Amino acid sequence: MISELRAATVAVSDLERSRAFYAETFGYVVHGEEAVLCGPEAERAWQMPRGLTGRTVVLGPEGATTGLVRLVSFDVPGERIWGDYSRAQDHGHYALNIRVNDLGQALERLARTGGGVRSKPTHWTVTPELSAWDSLSFDPDGVVLDVFQLEPAPGSAFAEYDGRSSELQTVAVHVADAAASAAFYEALGFVKLYDKVVEGMESFFRFPEGTGLHNINMYVPGDTMNGRVEIAQYVGLAGRTQRERAVPPNLGILSVSLETDDLAATAALLAAQSAEPVCAPVELDLPPHGPALVQPFFGPDGEVLEFYQRR
Repeated sequence: MISELRAATVAVSDLERSRAFYAETFGYVVHGEEAVLCGPEAERAWQMPRGLTGRTVVLGPEGATTGLVRLVSFDVPGERIWGDYSRAQDHGHYALNIRVNDLGQALERLARTGGGVRSKPTHWTVTPELSAWDSLSFDPDGVVLDVFQLEPAPGSAFAEYDGRSSELQTVAVHVADAAASAAFYEALGFVKLYDKVVEGMESFFRFPEGTGLHNINMYVPGDTMNGRVEIAQYVGLAGRTQRERAVPPNLGILSVSLETDDLAATAALLAAQSAEPVCAPVELDLPPHGPALVQPFFGPDGEVLEFYQRR
């Protein structure tokens, strides 16, 4: 069995600054201990240049076990994976999506703690049972944060909410073909929450007039609706993969982590989907999960999916 997205690995330039940002903006706490990443196994699994060392800490809401943020800073400076975001139609992991109780207050905290706003709050209807006030912001390293406030219908899937900033509800991935990407994630056990083409949001997403957004939101059935994959295709706007840039020590989303109870079976399933392995399985002490057998694969658009089996 394959889990939802347990964590997203995000490379930052200053670990202490980013840790404080996520703690003060979203109330996130540390899960486990700070760890050091180095050596041949980490270099293979994380595509690290030889000799590079990273420091990592995992954050999320208190008590959360999924949808965590794994921050890592390296001892060599890197460039922003997405540069100045002038080519948002390119392909790869793009944004971390976090639900908040009051969007206005959350954006005030974000601005006070070193973040910035890319697109001001906009209201849109997701499904007949769900609408949202949505915004696009940046963390201190320019990583896109989709911070939003939901308006769910009573009794709907998102009606129960404790009022805290959520763990990662979704990680957005920009793709060349939304339907093909959805088929890949369906093979891993994800199912569609919704599948729609969003129009009239050009100013919010900052793309040319007349460009539609094919948006497919997918989750793993089970105990949580968090840790979802949000597939986004800019219809009519060609992009290119960020695969060669989404590597250490560059800054931004490097990968997402999914747990499996049988890594060999998962690898066979991925091979049947023509997924390319990043490396052979390696043994790692994987924060915050501890000793694990780890093997990452490239998704359809060059995004890295890190699969791990606990020891």
